[in-house]
Amino acid sequence: MARARRKQASKTRSPVADEDPPLTAAQRRALERHVKDMEDRTRFLLVSATLPGISLYYMVQDDSWSFDDPTKATLFKRRASAKAIQALLRPGVFVVPCAVDERGRLVLSSIAGRKVGKVRLAVQPSWKKKRAGRR
Repeated sequence: MARARRKQASKTRSPVADEDPPLTAAQRRALERHVKDMEDRTRFLLVSATLPGISLYYMVQDDSWSFDDPTKATLFKRRASAKAIQALLRPGVFVVPCAVDERGRLVLSSIAGRKVGKVRLAVQPSWKKKRAGRR
């Protein structure tokens, strides 16, 4: 009997009452900014590159550095956050923009060939690099 009343009550509601009220101009702008921010795939890495072919990528969770492997590094959504952590670290640490894919994983080609100062960033660990002459 209670089910019949619920069904009857839901049928009597007008479809207009279920709709949300229209957004104000300020709410629309805020929503557009939020959607644009969510769709932005730019992230930031903290990198220390002191020698050619050797790059250190910072991992906030461990307060340590990843040697030549940017996939282990912390990806910052905001440049300001990366700058704040950079200020706490030693000199010679750079904020490097990069891109992520749909799943939030680093796209290596977005930092491959990039230079920090005069040093080109390493994007693959040296033990994974194929050596010429070895099979």
